[in-house]
Amino acid sequence: MNRTRIIIGLLINISLFQTGCKKSTETLRVATYTYATNDRIDNLRPLSKKLEELLERPVETISYPDVTSFVKGIESNDVDVALINTLGYLELSLRTNTMEPIAALMVKKNAVDNYKTVLLTNNTGAKDLTVLKNDADSISIMFVNKESTSGNLVPRLLLSSIGIKSPEITFKEVKYGGNHSSTFNKLLKKETDVCAIGSNEYYKQIEDNTALLEQTKILWISEEIPLGPVLINSELSAREKKKITDLLLNLHEENPNALESIKKGWSEAKQADRFHPVTDSYYDDFRKINNNSTDLLDILELLKQ
Repeated sequence: MNRTRIIIGLLINISLFQTGCKKSTETLRVATYTYATNDRIDNLRPLSKKLEELLERPVETISYPDVTSFVKGIESNDVDVALINTLGYLELSLRTNTMEPIAALMVKKNAVDNYKTVLLTNNTGAKDLTVLKNDADSISIMFVNKESTSGNLVPRLLLSSIGIKSPEITFKEVKYGGNHSSTFNKLLKKETDVCAIGSNEYYKQIEDNTALLEQTKILWISEEIPLGPVLINSELSAREKKKITDLLLNLHEENPNALESIKKGWSEAKQADRFHPVTDSYYDDFRKINNNSTDLLDILELLKQ
């Protein structure tokens, strides 16, 4: 009798294990999101091809039109491997644990100004952060778009850290410029007094036209922003999770062309040299800016509305 119970118990455990894991014969869905006109599918093809060989199962490469729809796809369990931006991951982490971060691209130790936020003003804007805070009701500010990490999340965290909890209520006007380039150009045209953009765009603009240094002033520049993680579906088997993780962590040595292809799809990854293992705690720095606490959770809740 005891032997029969043991056998039945083992069969039940095996059944539960198989139910909880995705079948290894199903198509593996590798997904990301479109930025500007690049859907990044071509950038991910070498990685997807390698995953197909490694896991011996078909791989489909998907690009969602934006971060919002990407997050919804993940929440609907339609993604197995996700390359997401930092803002998207932080928002996702508030609502679901169906995906877990396993790796992220990190810049070289000697990298300078790789991926930062620059808060800029023109001659009509504030002279420093103190003036920005004290005279906010007479100042207009422009972010890039709701889904931008460097052009929306990070500057809002900065404002939160200096006591501006709600820019929409505090400033004379809050607008979005669409992308980093157009946001910067709108500042130059005095369509806003202050703007926040990625440092890559700013340095590119002043390199092309040094006269812009006289037309703008940096109010604040952030520390390096951690790049968004690669997420893996929690329902994948432990064996496949390990294979995918090992592939990413060794990509710079075993398949550098695939790594370079990925980097070309993300401007903020330009100075990255490899994937490093990460967990959720890797993104804890967003909870403090300039050693001051931020209202990260409130900001994320606001941005998803």
